[in-house]
Amino acid sequence: MKKLNIAFIWHFHQPNYQADYNGDFLLPWARLHATKDYLDMLKWTDKFKNLKLNFDFSPVLLTALQKYSEGASDLHLKLFLKDTKELDENEKIFILNNYFDLNYKNMVLKRPYFTELYNKRANAENLNVEMFNSQEYSDIMANFTLLWIDESFRDEYKELDEIFDKQKGYTLSDRKKIYKIQLDIIKRILTEYREYQNKNRIEVSTSPYYHPVLPLLIDFKNKQIKNKENLPPNQSFLEDAKLQISLAIKKYEELFNKKPKGMWLSEQCICSKTAELLSEYGINWTISDEGILSKSLKKEFMRDFEGNPENPFYSTQIYKTKGKNSINILFGDSFLSNLINFGYGNYDYRIAANDLYEKIKIIQYKLQNSPKENHLITIAMDGENCWETYQNDGNDFLNALYTLISEDKTLKTVLVNDFIETSKQEPLENLQSGSWIKRNFDLWIGEATKNVAWLYLSSVEKDFEKYKQNALKKVKTKKEKTELEEKLFIAKREILISQSSDWYWWYGEPNESKSDGIFDFLFRSHLMNVYQVLDLEIPQYLTVPLANASTRPLRNPVAKINPTLRATSDDITEWENAGFIFVPDSPTSNISRLIKNIHFGYDDANLYFRFELNRNSVKMNWTNIENQIAIYFSHEKADNFSPIRFASKNENIYPILKNQFSNEVRFVFDNQKISRLYFNRAINWNLWNQLISKSSKVTYRDVIELKISLGDLNFTTGNFSFFIIDATNEFINEVYPQDVMINLKIN
Repeated sequence: MKKLNIAFIWHFHQPNYQADYNGDFLLPWARLHATKDYLDMLKWTDKFKNLKLNFDFSPVLLTALQKYSEGASDLHLKLFLKDTKELDENEKIFILNNYFDLNYKNMVLKRPYFTELYNKRANAENLNVEMFNSQEYSDIMANFTLLWIDESFRDEYKELDEIFDKQKGYTLSDRKKIYKIQLDIIKRILTEYREYQNKNRIEVSTSPYYHPVLPLLIDFKNKQIKNKENLPPNQSFLEDAKLQISLAIKKYEELFNKKPKGMWLSEQCICSKTAELLSEYGINWTISDEGILSKSLKKEFMRDFEGNPENPFYSTQIYKTKGKNSINILFGDSFLSNLINFGYGNYDYRIAANDLYEKIKIIQYKLQNSPKENHLITIAMDGENCWETYQNDGNDFLNALYTLISEDKTLKTVLVNDFIETSKQEPLENLQSGSWIKRNFDLWIGEATKNVAWLYLSSVEKDFEKYKQNALKKVKTKKEKTELEEKLFIAKREILISQSSDWYWWYGEPNESKSDGIFDFLFRSHLMNVYQVLDLEIPQYLTVPLANASTRPLRNPVAKINPTLRATSDDITEWENAGFIFVPDSPTSNISRLIKNIHFGYDDANLYFRFELNRNSVKMNWTNIENQIAIYFSHEKADNFSPIRFASKNENIYPILKNQFSNEVRFVFDNQKISRLYFNRAINWNLWNQLISKSSKVTYRDVIELKISLGDLNFTTGNFSFFIIDATNEFINEVYPQDVMINLKIN
């Protein structure tokens, strides 16, 4: 059988979590992923001697690893190394809101005592720091941190093995030992990656320094941007794009003593100008998604019902752009990457590994009659965030997969640049632009809040350039010029950080996280830092959360409705005139989010709601939990208003939750059954009183449909507002909408 080559490319990236470049990290994810993912992903090449792997590190992550190696800290770590007897109330609240932030099924349940602590926190109706004693706070922090260390390190660190088995009764001395081991692992990462690359066991590529979407920096006039409202006109950050590339190359050379051959474009966002720019800087190869290849070749790649490509020839080639500044481009098999990233985590590792192996073999079989000898399957994806959905941090899956491939003499894993040098590239006449998601840039621009973020960036850039030009005119001595250049570099660095794709990914629709407030704060902080460095007054607009600058899109009801509440998904004709809250699927939310879409409407006497459920959500199948939906109302004639009765998992409180409300309707459901509707009315002293429901109704089959009687709500008029909470065990998952309530007026 004709041999088939496979290039695994694991991409590692975390954004800059520092509000101040030299300050503490606000979020711990670079440190935690460093001990859970980066080094052990490399070590597979020790077990499988013929295994060749490719890794990509964003320079901003490399810088974070360097800073941690030199003693940098984060908010989690400061508390981790503090005597729990000295914790104040705010610090305890921080621990309770942040030290349970991990996968319940695959991480929490591995440690029985920590599971008890987790459930105790999750089941508490109100956040009370006295619910845990000093020892339990120590055990919470120790167990959480241990779960973010890959268990493969137990074989290397004897003390770690003993601490892992302890489970409870952790002392400050134990926690300091854990941190010492963490620090040692982090210090090893860059050294060992450099060593393995020098031995030609791996290839390490890099990304633009602060992970910007280069095509958007180069050209805001891109025709693929659907909504250009609020976007800066005729703005170009071309010089910044060049700086992001050149600084990345410089950082790579500093750490690996050579120039990188490849550059992973952030979010695999590409366009012809970006490709030319990489070539100008001596980059030999980059990578994009097969969807972009399909657009470029004007060929739609068809797959069968199991996802196998009908003709894998085109996507298994290396391409080279035409022109003076040409570059080699790999196009990743997005179907296989997405299976690893979003699909296989819920399967038995043996089934998942064999399924991927079989799909590779089917591609190999279909290439037997190809006129070319060398073909390459490129599996390129995030190498860190998916493993939390796998048992044993993905180690069982990777071991099974690498075993199957290594034992198959007709399959060969390769280093990208080595393969390019020994193969003939196909010419690519017309490279189209886009990203790995939907072949466009919609996840980073074109939505109301995202566009405002770009507008802010443009405004700050213009202020910076104005200051620069005026300041340079006033320089008289060499010393003054040197001092000014240093100041300008520091300010420009803050602008470059603000160009990271991460901020625009999380702003607006459709992506959301419980850290949205922190991401917003970080983005605006770096923009404000520009003015602080230059000793300029900070614009007032930068001090206000960006979410307040735009509203959530939704469709209001266009006419009265009277659905029969069949709760089936096959026909929604009766809901055509209803209002609609769109909750789109996304790679980051399809595992956890309970609700997909929401319809709402009314007739003269009733309100109607229709909730489309995300059956893929792990919460739908968990035992011993309660999934809840609550609708909070604010009626114009109400006498009393009370606060919501759900807890937030962290300090990022949605603005709407700070209000008080007149009525609450809630119910509980799981994958098969649903409770009755519970009606509550606000009374004095911020309390709630339960009402009797007479005419309201709930049905549950494929979807959940409600009829809520205005009489059961005791509404004397039809003028009111509402919003919806999706919760689990009294902890808020999502809020619809987050910023303002939906107003209805029923005549």
